[in-house]
Amino acid sequence: MMELARPWFLALWPVLLLLLWLGSRRSLAGHSRNKQWLCFGLRCLILTLLVLALAGVRALIPSKDVSVLFVVDDSASISPPAQKQAHDFVSSAMETQAHQDTAGIVSFAERAEIRMPPGPPAAILAWTPDAQHNATDIGRALEFSSAILPAQGTRRIVLLTDGNDTEGHAAEAGRRLADAGVELWTVPLHNEAAPEVLVEKVEIPRRLKLGEPFDLVANIHANIATHTKVKVYQNQFLIEQKDLDLKPGANAFRAQNLRPEGSFISYEVEVVPDRDTVLENNRATATASLRGEPKILVVDADEHQMQPLAEALRSQKIQVELRGPAGLPRSLEDLQQFDLFILSDISALRIAREQMELYRRWIEDYGGGFLMLGGESSYGVGGFYRTPIEQMLPVRMEHEDRQDTPSVALLVVLDRSGSMTAEFQGQTKISLADQGTVYALNALQPRDWFGELAVDTRSHTIVPLAPVSTIKGSAEPKIMSVNAGGGGIYIYTSLAEAFQVLRDVQARIKHVILFSDAADAEEKAAGEMADGAHAGGSALDLASAMLSAKITTSVVGLGTEQDKDTQFLRQLAERGNGRFYLTSDATSLPQIFSTETMKVAQSSLVEEPFLAVQTAQNPMIAGLDWKQSPLLLGYNTTKPKPTADVLLATERGEPLFAVWRYGLGQAAAFTSDAKSRWAAEWLQWPGYGKFWAQTVRGLMRKSDQSTFQVTTRETGDKLDLEIDAATPEGMFRDRVPIRVNALSPDGQSHTFDAAQDAPGSYHAQYELPKEGTTVFSIFSPDLPDAGYVFGHTRSYPREFLTTETNNPLLRSLAESTHGKYAPSPAEVFSPPANPARTPHDLTDRLLMACLILFPIDIWLRRRNSFG
Repeated sequence: MMELARPWFLALWPVLLLLLWLGSRRSLAGHSRNKQWLCFGLRCLILTLLVLALAGVRALIPSKDVSVLFVVDDSASISPPAQKQAHDFVSSAMETQAHQDTAGIVSFAERAEIRMPPGPPAAILAWTPDAQHNATDIGRALEFSSAILPAQGTRRIVLLTDGNDTEGHAAEAGRRLADAGVELWTVPLHNEAAPEVLVEKVEIPRRLKLGEPFDLVANIHANIATHTKVKVYQNQFLIEQKDLDLKPGANAFRAQNLRPEGSFISYEVEVVPDRDTVLENNRATATASLRGEPKILVVDADEHQMQPLAEALRSQKIQVELRGPAGLPRSLEDLQQFDLFILSDISALRIAREQMELYRRWIEDYGGGFLMLGGESSYGVGGFYRTPIEQMLPVRMEHEDRQDTPSVALLVVLDRSGSMTAEFQGQTKISLADQGTVYALNALQPRDWFGELAVDTRSHTIVPLAPVSTIKGSAEPKIMSVNAGGGGIYIYTSLAEAFQVLRDVQARIKHVILFSDAADAEEKAAGEMADGAHAGGSALDLASAMLSAKITTSVVGLGTEQDKDTQFLRQLAERGNGRFYLTSDATSLPQIFSTETMKVAQSSLVEEPFLAVQTAQNPMIAGLDWKQSPLLLGYNTTKPKPTADVLLATERGEPLFAVWRYGLGQAAAFTSDAKSRWAAEWLQWPGYGKFWAQTVRGLMRKSDQSTFQVTTRETGDKLDLEIDAATPEGMFRDRVPIRVNALSPDGQSHTFDAAQDAPGSYHAQYELPKEGTTVFSIFSPDLPDAGYVFGHTRSYPREFLTTETNNPLLRSLAESTHGKYAPSPAEVFSPPANPARTPHDLTDRLLMACLILFPIDIWLRRRNSFG
């Protein structure tokens, strides 16, 4: 059989033949008729051979060469004996490989990797399994393997696996192999018969009512008869434990009359069997949302001081949970238990930035309510300047130029030693310190003074000390340009320079912020050498001398308590009558610098009696005679954002109580407190409980759960969401933009649209992570008070759901590609029954024939006679 690579060249043949015939009539005119026909025929033959060469004639010749690619399952479900079975099979098969055959090895789990490229016979090399082995993607492995097989000859993939395809694409990949003419041979791998107990699924109603009992059902599968303990956890607390005798196959466990609490609840079932092999599948979780009495979370530095607020709210049928700083929520599941989160007098330095971002997303995407109360560790003085929490509040931490606060001269001394080049979360330590210095500058008033020194073995003036009003525009680029140098910071040199700079400046408050690596603070005394010898006073004495000149010193140490210079830096701050901050998280440096600056400047706190002044009408402040309300004794200064609603103000006109809508939720700022420090007189006020109850009810999550009804179906790694939208009267809601927000366990948020496919019916699809709880929020921009929030949990990767071999899938794959199921190693390189035809290019042979025939044509035309 033949084929043409470039068949369009055949169109030249009749044209060239015509030209040849016309030319031959003139060039062969003097020859006999027989010679004319012989020469013309020879030229036609030469021309035909040239056209066929141009057309790329290829002969299809049956080939017995076999290209084999062994595709070996390396996932977690393959036990060591099954791995050995695969290795032995490949080794035995490759012993039968002929020299003209090629063989290669690909291993796969969640992804595929080449372990031995296709080639002639070679020794098998051992390999280290991929770390990402908690999935079995047979489809991707087959697609990958097909792409690297040689293009010619019989192409054969030998798949060695237990057939437990967690992604569901194997059959589709098999069809594509068949279309491409690739044989797929399947070798089932069998795990040893080991005892196995697993929790397949936990089932609870998705919507629960507070206090209403319900039953939990857990499906437990066992391949042996054994005894197990079954433990049931509610929000990670053990609530029930029972003994259960399991039979081989499916077993049902029921926990009866459970009573949920909170707004978002999770139940986990754990089995502790007497006999088991895989531990990863011994737990499964289900989540549900609750509706009932509202529940709020209050976190304060001293939770006991918030008891008056808690009691006032409880008397209004509002559930309150009080926590200290250790109880700050760290997960969306924890936050979803509550309708409102009140943060009271907690420093930003005690809240990780990831937590702040979590709170912001909870309000914006999931409709939560948030209220921040004031205090000496709140708002600007608490370090919330330019944080995610400030971003979602209706007020800014900036302040007006207040003439009744003392002027400040602030000098920042930065460690620019070599250790500051180290990176932390993608940023160098020195760049984070630079950001902190900019925060400090921006926290000052125009009439304050600011300067910066960068120190290694000597002092470098970055920003000369000058009034903020004259340098603010030009100072920031200079500050951000500071890079790390070499050596360690010379403490004595830096303090001596700071003393010289600040001594004669005309400011009421003179303060130094010294930033240093806690493991690399050098020159603790004047002229100190590497051996500890020194020729002058110590840095501690110098800090004391500076204090005598009314210059205070605070120290920011980057490191841990175990670092060699931590204690010295703490003593330095004590001698300088300042504060000592120690952190191992360099990303907290901007908050530390802004916190310290606002504490020094004394411009973020106002501690003087004042009356609350009503500035707007709102249900949260209705029904109270604000002119007769008691005095508050202090507040944090802030500025309202342009679209905020300021409901109460101070007598100076600054915000006391401001609210706004943030995404799907609401956020509010109350710049005084609700406890005995500033609100001592309010605690006895009859309106205290009424005001806070109205405020809490006005801010808490408002979602019309009747608008949307959601059903889900998990298919492979996909979750199908069917969403029904209706009015309270039961009428369909058509052509409404419906969006889905999904927050995955790793903290990534994804927003996508649902498509309408019937009256009032919408659908969407989401690719689930391998494990963990994904929280979904269903909402519509056109329906601000409607929302539906629920969680979907994958307790563990599907890789651990079964350890049995999926023989039907492997048999089906082999049959669909004309391959073989469960072959022996000796059969792998056997010649195919219908050998593949390999194209062989004939261009060279055709051109060679032309070269041979061309001289003959010349010889014939030059002969005078022809017999």
